[in-house]
Amino acid sequence: MRMFLLFILSAAFALSLPNADTFSEKMEVQNAQNMFQRAFSFYCSNETGEMIDAYNELIDKFEYSTNKEIRLITAQAMSNLALAYESVNNTKAEQAVLERLISKFLNSNDSAIELMAAKSLLRKGFIAANANDTKGEIETGERFVAIFENTDNEDIQAALAGVMTLLGYNYTRNGEYRKAIDIHNKFIDKFENSHHEYMQNQLFINIMWLGLNYVDLGEIKSGLTVYQKMIDKFKNSTNPDIIKGLGTVVANKIELEICNDIKPSFSDENRKIAGKSEYGAFMYEFLQILYDARNESQSSKLKTFKEKYANIDFKKLIGSFDFSDLDRWQNGLKSPAKERVKECVDILKWFMEK
Repeated sequence: MRMFLLFILSAAFALSLPNADTFSEKMEVQNAQNMFQRAFSFYCSNETGEMIDAYNELIDKFEYSTNKEIRLITAQAMSNLALAYESVNNTKAEQAVLERLISKFLNSNDSAIELMAAKSLLRKGFIAANANDTKGEIETGERFVAIFENTDNEDIQAALAGVMTLLGYNYTRNGEYRKAIDIHNKFIDKFENSHHEYMQNQLFINIMWLGLNYVDLGEIKSGLTVYQKMIDKFKNSTNPDIIKGLGTVVANKIELEICNDIKPSFSDENRKIAGKSEYGAFMYEFLQILYDARNESQSSKLKTFKEKYANIDFKKLIGSFDFSDLDRWQNGLKSPAKERVKECVDILKWFMEK
């Protein structure tokens, strides 16, 4: 009877203890938290070397843990360690930690960890950009899009929009116009119906560059279709940047039409849109004079135009202007129309050079 009673008491005591695995796991979580706090204390006291060592110790110890809390702590430790390396300008070590975080946690089901991994990938792209490593920047951008194209995380979606826009720009810089067209079209399909102001700005840029890419490939009608789509979509926008940009789009569209012997889209609506930006108003008026010069002299109108815009800093307004299309169109005309058009183009060059 005594032995049976001891067995019962022992069993009851055992049942009252925490589950061994759960207790051990809680201790591991506490240990990870303590190590993280220790590393952070070195940050607070500006002991960067000790902080780096402490974070590395934590990461090495818990990198393969499957516990959700420890994984979050480890990911944050990696993120902080990358920042520490950045602060001491150790780019090579920073990139190694960023890649370690990305490779380990990019497919995490934890939104907080996923966001840290996404930011790490963005940071790698930023490092490549600072080093003028366009290839590395493109590879990072492609990787980001492939991984996060269908994300529901709003913060990552905002980053995705920026990455896709920049990726298209870098493709264009490399002369990879088809790739640029593909990524801009993908952006438009994904974000066209977004009402977020940032997304609208990025959408405007992507549609504009899409048109430019078609023009770069000599697909003029496709480019003009895209420009008209922009005008129709954004003509009622109240966003100052879009209003200004749309004036440029109207002017570029009309110039493109003139230089490719397509009837230019002069209209009251387009005049109004172009007139909302300084460059648009200037170019719209110039292009009307230029187009009319095919049939009769515009010397008097050019004199008035030159006086009206005498104080405009055209170079500052546009940065640079490619005269190749205008020169090509002008050279293809017969005299005396060719000379009359040349007089107009020379005035624009004067504005650019003054």
